[in-house]
Amino acid sequence: MIGLHKELFAVLLTGTTLAFSGNTASAMDQKNENQIEFKIQKEMTEKILHLKIKGMHCQSGCANGIDTMLKEQKGIIKSETSFDKSSSIIEYDPKQISEEKILSLIKDRGFEVEVVTEKGASVNG
Repeated sequence: MIGLHKELFAVLLTGTTLAFSGNTASAMDQKNENQIEFKIQKEMTEKILHLKIKGMHCQSGCANGIDTMLKEQKGIIKSETSFDKSSSIIEYDPKQISEEKILSLIKDRGFEVEVVTEKGASVNG
């Protein structure tokens, strides 16, 4: 009798799990679709700026200082500046901050800045 109760409980539990998992799967699929759609829309509006920066003397003060300053600006999503490579990669929302403003902010700190095109050529900024 106890064995029968265990089997019945297992069947009920499995049926309940299947019933819930069907609904959960649909909800999760919808959530994933919404996240993917949001990510695509977000990526369509964000831009990445590749810069060559001259005049940095160290990572901790110069490069990290640029990153800290930029991250405080509205519209800057990500900033990674490297003293060793004399470069910076900045992800930003052009609806909130312009490329010109980013270049100006870095120049105001005393650095020379050049925009690097996708082909690797520098464009004076």
